[in-house]
Amino acid sequence: MHLTVQDGLWSSEAMFDFLINIFVGMGRFIRFIMSIMSSVVSPYLWVWQTVVQINMIGVGSLFLICIASIFIGLVFTFQMYMILNKFSGLSQLSSVVAFGIFRELSPVVTGLLIAGRVGSTVAAELSQLRQSEQVDSLLMWGISPYAYLMLPRFLAGIVCLPVLVLVFDAISIYSSWAYAVLLKGMENQIFWNPLLDGNVFFEQDVLYGLYKSMFFGGLIISVALFQGFYVKRGVSGMAQSSTKAVVYASLGILAMDYLLSQLLY
Repeated sequence: MHLTVQDGLWSSEAMFDFLINIFVGMGRFIRFIMSIMSSVVSPYLWVWQTVVQINMIGVGSLFLICIASIFIGLVFTFQMYMILNKFSGLSQLSSVVAFGIFRELSPVVTGLLIAGRVGSTVAAELSQLRQSEQVDSLLMWGISPYAYLMLPRFLAGIVCLPVLVLVFDAISIYSSWAYAVLLKGMENQIFWNPLLDGNVFFEQDVLYGLYKSMFFGGLIISVALFQGFYVKRGVSGMAQSSTKAVVYASLGILAMDYLLSQLLY
């Protein structure tokens, strides 16, 4: 049976081609990641460049993460305060806020922000280098572009995301304290006691968020590098690669968050 486009459905041949393209793209992406990882054997090419990329990704994103964490902490605490106040459960406010922020909000929001800021930048940079044939020039000089251009960015993403998540955790909790104690008049001990008494566990809550962020960092940079490396010729190709890097990385973060939540918890 052949389904036609006129009937509002794809034909069987079009569906088959679509699935083939997905599997081919996944295979190309996996091979691309393996090429990046195999370039670790050339440390003289990627060590210093990794430090440079850590400064660009981590330090350059610090202000954005700080501002976002302040408002996330305030908004989430406001919502939980309204709900728990109806059931006389304000004594558990800090626990509920910490669970939500440490496990989900902090790694996911940080990942999405970095995907928007860094993912598009990395894809655009590599697209420009690819179109100007500078990547081919490195190959002519016997320098691996995977070790010199891609691996440093990949490692920097894995290193920087957990650090930014820790910053997000700390600032958002203090923002929550400021709203509950300073604005709403909650007693200081009532807010901090649930956190200090072990209701929030470092190994199960904070570390799990850090594990997620490591995967998110690798995903964001690898998708951006892949889109930049296989860019189409022309200005529109650079724009498309940057857009696809952000969209695919953001969707990948949401999907990976679900899978990691099922595995870790």
